Amino acid sequence: MANKNNTVVLKQALLAALPHYRKVVCFGLFTNLMVLAPSWYMLEVYDRVIFSRNLGTLLMLTTMVVFIYFIMESLERVRRQLMLQAATELDHALEPALFHAAASAKLGAENFPAERAFSDYRNLRELLVSPALLGLIDIPFVAIFLTAIFMIHSSLGYLALLGLVIQTVITVLNQWRVQPLLQEANQFALAAQQAYGNIQQHAEVVSAMGMQTRLEQRWQQQQQAFLAQQAQASDIAGKYAAYAKMLQVSQASLVLGLACYLLINQSLANGAAMMIVASILAARVLAPFSQVLGQWRTLALAWQAYARLDELLAQHPLPASAMALPRATGAITVENLSYALTDNPREPLLRNLNFQLTPGEVLLVTGPSASGKTTLTRLLVGLLPTSTGKVRFDGVDAYRWDKAELGPSLGYLPQEIELLDGSIADNICRFGDLDASKLANVIHLLQMQPWLDSLPDGLNTRIGSAGLRLPGGRRQLIGLARAFYGEPAIVVLDEPNANLDEASEQVLLQAVLTLKSRKTTVVIVSHLQNVMQVADSMLLLVRGQMLRYGKPQEVLASLQQTSAQAPGRAA
Repeated sequence: MANKNNTVVLKQALLAALPHYRKVVCFGLFTNLMVLAPSWYMLEVYDRVIFSRNLGTLLMLTTMVVFIYFIMESLERVRRQLMLQAATELDHALEPALFHAAASAKLGAENFPAERAFSDYRNLRELLVSPALLGLIDIPFVAIFLTAIFMIHSSLGYLALLGLVIQTVITVLNQWRVQPLLQEANQFALAAQQAYGNIQQHAEVVSAMGMQTRLEQRWQQQQQAFLAQQAQASDIAGKYAAYAKMLQVSQASLVLGLACYLLINQSLANGAAMMIVASILAARVLAPFSQVLGQWRTLALAWQAYARLDELLAQHPLPASAMALPRATGAITVENLSYALTDNPREPLLRNLNFQLTPGEVLLVTGPSASGKTTLTRLLVGLLPTSTGKVRFDGVDAYRWDKAELGPSLGYLPQEIELLDGSIADNICRFGDLDASKLANVIHLLQMQPWLDSLPDGLNTRIGSAGLRLPGGRRQLIGLARAFYGEPAIVVLDEPNANLDEASEQVLLQAVLTLKSRKTTVVIVSHLQNVMQVADSMLLLVRGQMLRYGKPQEVLASLQQTSAQAPGRAA
């Protein structure tokens, strides 16, 4: 059965929480009715106790109202627990899709702020358990208090209704003025966060070349712009919240004053107690709006977060689960392959590539800088979708093949060695279950044991994020070991000898020959002539086009012949 598509998973996850919020609304009806308990208690005390001076009646009424308060607080606690449960279920429903979407977006655009996606989710989740949402839920129950005020006297009801209209206008104006400022503030905050992350990522270069002061000034400009916009938004929101609070307090007094006037003119039924009751109810009419305005930033951030998350999840859907495929054999077919960036489709990085590799074949990819070699490796391992054409493993589209299923059959060494925080063994075994036999094989293949024996903890030695505690050559060896681990059917290596000394290069070439004997298909991006010794075919890329393809000797001979003829043509 196909997985949920991310274009609807966010809405479905939120809709799945609706049963919990229906209960929140249902319990809210009772809690809002119970809010009338103080007014009822006051009325009964005035009508029954003061005139009868019956202490038993007072005790009974007091016991009843305290019991109502206890029930009301218990229901409020249940409401909060239901909201927390809804947020927890949202976590389970969205986390896999969100993680996949953020990772996919990062692969498609290196500057994509993956951290923002999780920050957006936190903002959305925070709303689900916040007082702001409770305030929104309680707004419809304002009708209960408004109706009660009209029942006391229509003039009091119209006065309370006028206050409600003014409060609504304040809320709308707050949204109209604050929302754009918060959007701009978030954009500046994101730019500042990216700038700081970039400085930290390249801290050594920044510090060594004296760039830190200038980069810090740029970061401060973005940070100050963020703080300025946020401060302006907070200032405006604070003013409107103050206006709302002042209106709430004023309305209670105005209703009390009008009720007193009506009482003096003998137009208020049930005596002076109704003045106090009407004043309390009038304040309750505006309470949810004041609560919402006080938490407006939570609402605004959640609304913006929802829009961004919905777009992100729609653009990067979860792959549909399909029938399990057998392990890849190593057969690779590249058909009419072209690739262009989405923001520049008219200038493809690769154009109309065609070649086939059989199991056990070694392909050497070479060419000048910016010829598309690294882009080709990313397409070959299914990291990027092709613009036109296909990359197929055993006839199956490499990009659409489930990566969790394909992973054990594939080894990949990127140009930038990306190691994760953990032990050496964790990184080599791809953070999966350690297979001692497979681990021993790959260590023997790359002759790593002498170096591992020199480490205090051997394979259990922990390395920092991105392997920064290790020199480049050692990181390269670990990356190679990870690519070779488990005897994959296909191995793609991008500049695997970039940080290796001469002895390690010979070990690498011997390892490639061993893989070849095991029928592993190997694609190597390199400029070294030594790699030609183990290569069966050679692909020369120039400006994204396949200039030559064939056996290494034939390609070299063709290039030499072309070079020899060039002076004659020029003459």
